[in-house]
Amino acid sequence: MARPRLILVEGIPGSGKTSTARYARDWLERYGTPARLYLEGDWDHPADFESVACLTEADMADLRVRFPAQASFLAQHGRQDNGMWFFNYRRLQAEHGAEPDTLFEALARFDVYNLPAERFQELLLANWRAFVTDVVGRGVTYVFECCFLQNPITTLLAYHNLPVERVRRHIESLAEIIRPLAPQLIYLARRDVAKTLETVRRERPQAWADHVIRYLTEQAYGEAHDLSGFDGVIEFYARRQALELELLPSLPFSSAVIGDEGDWAARHEAVAVALGDGQV
Repeated sequence: MARPRLILVEGIPGSGKTSTARYARDWLERYGTPARLYLEGDWDHPADFESVACLTEADMADLRVRFPAQASFLAQHGRQDNGMWFFNYRRLQAEHGAEPDTLFEALARFDVYNLPAERFQELLLANWRAFVTDVVGRGVTYVFECCFLQNPITTLLAYHNLPVERVRRHIESLAEIIRPLAPQLIYLARRDVAKTLETVRRERPQAWADHVIRYLTEQAYGEAHDLSGFDGVIEFYARRQALELELLPSLPFSSAVIGDEGDWAARHEAVAVALGDGQV
């Protein structure tokens, strides 16, 4: 069996993805495998889009008209690829605080994750292809949190309300793209989704609950399924976990489902077993 060069850590909010991804990185390095960890929200993610705006030439022309004083700033910090302009707008905002907030707000409206479904899927798959091509020959194992299942499925379901079969096909296409890296997927399943999410709600700022309620209940999926309030959030995540667990057997690489029985030491031991079985 080929040594995995990509470890994917997935699960619903509160399942322990971040700590598990860090443990996987540390385990790999402890046993001599160079590893690079990318968590949810990392601006420099090599495969996913995090706070990245994608604009057409027409969009750029309009932006230059609206922000003439920032035309050179846009030209300097934009990346052109296949006729499109890309801006990591949150990073730029953090690095160039003197720039007007309205410019970054305008860029945020073009976030890749807000694009029409087909364009979003095309860009995401192309980005993953470029990543695999770039790293396939390196002796490094990458550990990614939540970008293989969580991010695309949540977007395609909650934001676009695509049929499940189209969501499934997207994940299967992505799985084929990353197959050369011999991935190992670690899925943290939760027996009681409602309890898990209520715990997260208590532990995180109220702004988190407000955001997920809006995103999951006030967009296409939530409106179509009459979701409301935090109960609607629980219903969505229960459905998402069920769908993700249904998808795992069809993936062309190894998946380890780790439940929430026992303490974290026992779960980390299960992660180590999964990584060891992958001959890392």
